[in-house]
Amino acid sequence: MTMTEEIERLLQPIDSAEPAGPNLEYDAQFQALEEAARPRPERALGAGVIASEQPSWRQVAEQATALLLRAKDLRMAAHLCTARLHLDGFAGWADGLTLLSLLLERYWDAVHPRLDADPIERVNALASLVDHATLHTVRSTRLLQGLHPAHFSLRDLRLAQGVQREADGVDEERPGLGAIDTCLRETPLQALVDLDATLLRAEEALAAIVRLFNERTPGSGPALDPALRDLRELRAFLAAYLLERNASMEQSPADAASDGERAVDVARAANGAIERREDVMRALQQLCDYYARREPSSPVPLLLRRAQRLVGLDFAALLRDLAPGGIAELRVISGDPHDA
Repeated sequence: MTMTEEIERLLQPIDSAEPAGPNLEYDAQFQALEEAARPRPERALGAGVIASEQPSWRQVAEQATALLLRAKDLRMAAHLCTARLHLDGFAGWADGLTLLSLLLERYWDAVHPRLDADPIERVNALASLVDHATLHTVRSTRLLQGLHPAHFSLRDLRLAQGVQREADGVDEERPGLGAIDTCLRETPLQALVDLDATLLRAEEALAAIVRLFNERTPGSGPALDPALRDLRELRAFLAAYLLERNASMEQSPADAASDGERAVDVARAANGAIERREDVMRALQQLCDYYARREPSSPVPLLLRRAQRLVGLDFAALLRDLAPGGIAELRVISGDPHDA
C-alpha cells in the first residue's frame, strides 16, 4: 500500500452518523498510546542510574494508526506524525503533516478534540509539532543519507555557516561547507528534486493548518512558524543548487520545446542579470560561496543567509521575522485585528 493510499484509508469516515467516530480520550488504547509516546527520563534505581529511553517509534506509529481507524483525532495523528519523522525522516514527516491538514480540512467540525468556546484544547493537540524535542529532531535529521558520504542536517548546515555554535563539551565530527557543497553537487539531481518536493509537501501541509485556523478561529491557531522557517531555510539553500544544476543539464528531446526559454535563463545567469526571484537566490548563494572560500571568518554570511530565508515571504511573514513587535501595529493600521 502506498502512503497516499494509507493516508486516504485513515481519512475515511468512521460511519455516516458520526464520521469522526467517538471521543477516545479515556479509552485504554488511547491511554496506552500516550504512555508509549512519552520518553522515559533518566532515573535512579538503588545505587545505580537507569539511562533515559526514547519511545519505540514503530510501536507508537502502529498504535496511532490502529486508533485512527476508530476515531479521527488530532492527538493520535500528531503522535503518528512524530513517529514517522523518527522512522522515515522528512518524507515520513511530510506524510504525517499532510494527514493532519486533511483531517482538519475534511472534518473541521467533527474531528477530536472538538471545538468549544475556546479552541485551546485543539491547539494544544498540535503543540508537539513545534515543541523542543520535535524541532531538535527536524534540525538533526540527515538529508540525502545513503546517497552521499557528506549527508548533512539543518543543524550541520548552520554550524558550518557559523550561524550556530556547537554546545560546550560536544566533540562530534560534522561536515563543513565544502563537504556539504560537494554533496549537493555530486548527489543525483533527481534526489535533490525529490528532497525539495518532500520539504515543500511538509511546508504546504503546515501552512494549510495555519490557514485553516486563521480562517475559522482567527487569532487562536497554533504557532507553527518555527517549523515553517526551518523548512524554508532548507529549501532556500537547496534552491541555488537546483537552479544551477538544472541549467547545466543536457536537454532530452522531450524538452526541445523549451529551448528558447532555457537559452534565456542560461544567458541571464551568464550575464549576471537579476530579473527573477531565482536570480536573487543564485546571487545570494554565490556571495555566500565567495565568503566561505575567501573570507571564512567574515560575519557577512550571517546576514546573507538570513536574506535567503526571507526571499519569497509575504509582508506579514517578513514583519514577524524582522520586527515581531510590529505585527500589533500592522493589525491596527489594517483595521482588522486578525490580519497578519
